[in-house]
Amino acid sequence: MPLVLRLNPAEKIIINGVVIENTGGLAMLAIRNRGNILRQKDILQLDEAATPALRVYYTLQCLYLFPDEIKAYSEALHQFMNDFEQAAPASKPIIDALRARVEKGELYPGLKDAKRLIKFEWDLVGSTTEKGKTLLQGSEGKSKQRAMADGEEVE
Repeated sequence: MPLVLRLNPAEKIIINGVVIENTGGLAMLAIRNRGNILRQKDILQLDEAATPALRVYYTLQCLYLFPDEIKAYSEALHQFMNDFEQAAPASKPIIDALRARVEKGELYPGLKDAKRLIKFEWDLVGSTTEKGKTLLQGSEGKSKQRAMADGEEVE
């Protein structure tokens, strides 16, 4: 069953590291095989990674989208996770879940755990960036569709 994506005008999506922008009207895309896909609302730019949790998310996103750079992004991701856990020991369950996802190669589902870390940080310090808020909005939305595209079982 293909993953069908609806792209609004000017909306961007990244598929296997390639940025695709809809320059026309409404577009429908059918993704018929496995690919590393992120919609614009889930994409974090480097300059938006302004908090420790957002740096974790950004680095994991890069690891997911650019597997050719696995060594550099893996090292940075583990350092950011270790630093976060050291600064906020109560984050350990979230960090442990994220580490387990990364070790299993479940990078897209790991982004959901990284969003939990952003929420944890927000609750801890009482604020996040605008992009952090955007990432948290609808973080549950398309997870079942995405899991189906990845060939995972869906409840």
